[in-house]
Amino acid sequence: MQKVVFHSVTVITMCIAVIFFASGASAQKPLAVVELFTSEGCSSCPAADRAVEDLQVQHKNDVLVLCYHVDYWNYLGWKDIYSSPANTRRQQFYTGIFHLNGAYTPQAVVNGTSQFTGSDRQQLAERIKRPLSFGNKLIIKARATDGKIEVTNTASRLQANEAIVICLVQKESVSQVKSGENSGHRLHHINLVRDYQLTGANVTARLTVPSGINKDALFVAAYIQNTTTGAIQQCATIEVE
Repeated sequence: MQKVVFHSVTVITMCIAVIFFASGASAQKPLAVVELFTSEGCSSCPAADRAVEDLQVQHKNDVLVLCYHVDYWNYLGWKDIYSSPANTRRQQFYTGIFHLNGAYTPQAVVNGTSQFTGSDRQQLAERIKRPLSFGNKLIIKARATDGKIEVTNTASRLQANEAIVICLVQKESVSQVKSGENSGHRLHHINLVRDYQLTGANVTARLTVPSGINKDALFVAAYIQNTTTGAIQQCATIEVE
C-alpha cells in the first residue's frame, strides 16, 4: 500500500551501483536519471527497490538509478540508517515541482519531469524512453581527502535557474530489518545517495564520506537541473580517485 505523508512544502533547490558506475577518467553519461524515494520502514518500498534494481541491470549503460532514503517513516518502529533529513528535503523539492499535496513512498521521478509510484514497472519502462537533453557539457573529477570527497566540475555557463547537483553514492548494501513493517526481511539496496550538494559551474563540492565506508564502495554522480521546472539536461558519473 502506498504511504503518503501530508505537510506544508517549502520548495528548495538542491539533488548509481555495482551494476552501473563510471571507471577511469572518462565519466559515463546516462540517457535517463531515475530517482527513487524509499524507506526501510515502509512495507510498500521493497517492491520498488527491486523494480529499480532490475531496471538498472537491464539498462546498465543508459540509465542511472539514485535511491534516496527518507526519514519520515522512522517513527514506525525501524530507523532506516540510510535515511536523512536532506533526502526528505530533496523529495519535498519535487513535491513542490509536481504540485502534490504531500510526499509519499515509494515515489519515482524520471529526468526530473515525471513522477509515479516507484514499483510501477510499466511506467519505469515507458518513462526512460524519453532521454535527457545534452545542451551543456559536464565533466567531473572526484578524489578522496580527509574524510571528504572533493568533486570538481567543468561545465559551460549555467542559466540563472540551473544548478549542478552532485551526489555521493554508495554502490550497494544489505540490511536485516528487525522491527517495523518490514521486520524479518533482508533488504538489498543499490545506489544509495549518502550526501549531495547543489553547486555552480566550475565550483568544488565537498561531500562527507559515511563512517566505516571505503571510497571504493562509492562513486559520484552529477547532473545539471533546472530548479524551476525540475528538468535534468545532462548527467555524468565517475569513480573516486
